[in-house]
Amino acid sequence: MGGAVSVDDGSMILVEDHAIAIKPHFIQTLSPAMNLDVTNPVITASDELLIQSHWAKICNGTAAFDPAKHITPMKFFSSTFYSLLFEAAPSVRPLFRSSITVQGKSLARLIDVLVTIVKANDIERACLDLAARHAAFGATNDHYSAVGTILLKTLEVVSGPEWSEKLHTAYLTAYCFLYYLMLPNIIDIVPVPIKLSLPGSIVKRDMVSPEVVSLSVSVDFPIRYHPGDSILLGLPLPTGEIRRSYAVTSLYTPGVNLFDICVQAAGEASTWLCQANVGTAVNVYWINVGVHIETDEPAAIPKKPLFVSEGIAVAPFYTMMRALQSIQDQWDGSAVALQCGKLSLPCFETIEWSRCTIATASVVTMERMLELAPDLSERHLYVAGSAAFVEETKRFFRDGGGQDSAIEIYSFDNEAFVAASQLA
Repeated sequence: MGGAVSVDDGSMILVEDHAIAIKPHFIQTLSPAMNLDVTNPVITASDELLIQSHWAKICNGTAAFDPAKHITPMKFFSSTFYSLLFEAAPSVRPLFRSSITVQGKSLARLIDVLVTIVKANDIERACLDLAARHAAFGATNDHYSAVGTILLKTLEVVSGPEWSEKLHTAYLTAYCFLYYLMLPNIIDIVPVPIKLSLPGSIVKRDMVSPEVVSLSVSVDFPIRYHPGDSILLGLPLPTGEIRRSYAVTSLYTPGVNLFDICVQAAGEASTWLCQANVGTAVNVYWINVGVHIETDEPAAIPKKPLFVSEGIAVAPFYTMMRALQSIQDQWDGSAVALQCGKLSLPCFETIEWSRCTIATASVVTMERMLELAPDLSERHLYVAGSAAFVEETKRFFRDGGGQDSAIEIYSFDNEAFVAASQLA
């Protein structure tokens, strides 16, 4: 490094008996840029043990964790963090374009570093590299302090009665230690301006039905997503940009900066997109927070999913079924799908897999649901469609023995997603 703060002449870390700290020279140089309260972080072995013990409790589920609501302790942790972060600092939303649960795993790795911070190898270089990568995304010094503040608040929320001032101090000190290690690059490297959206281009267009098309969109960014996720796009209509969310119908492949969506010609924006030719530009925002499955955690996926959809709402569910088929060696469940409505979509009506049954019907009835899934009381319902369709399906599911706690509604309501993007 040749900037204002150089670490080329030696390590920033001062190792003492059963403790680590930042060398005084670097404290003096960097402390004016430290935006959190701990200006001279010293981490002891007892601090590390305290954090280790507490983090293990969070990973196993504290009293604040509700399995029916949060699914897994790590999902509880990551969803709480990003919800609080985007509420407190909506301008950071474009820094997180991939699925929040995918990025939540990176967040958990940060805590793993805090847990073993005294014994961690090459932590200094790892922190400098992390700061350099984030500068390329537009991260500023203020973002690091905001993340630290929200991280502490998240730990407090997910800890429930386990939280204490002693834990707060230990975590804050550990985070500030890492913050100091990143500061040379935070200060030296000018972050790129944050772009609210990224340029994308339609590279493939296939007709699914007379009013439905499948589109492949290319974007120069490694957006990661789960089966069932939706993505927020900006459509440059002649009258101005309109933002809309569409279910991603492709399965994520590392290294492939391409995703597929399925669009029905309903409404001005979607009709424009259906008619768009290959080469048409669109603006790509980010993956929305919503219903999906995570194939990297097969044990967390319901063993008996029941997918009930209306019309084009089948698209994300069919993608989820394909994803289950892709992990059939790790997931030992069975899927049932009932696709309702007058719209004919043959490409979503068959799947060559003995553990998945797909049926169609003009309307949803409890009798049809029980015919397909006699074990309705053991099924986990995923439902998508109009408000009336969703309510009717939920009622039939309950009347057939299904549990309220086993119902997930896939929403195509754009309002919340668009409103959040307007705050960023």
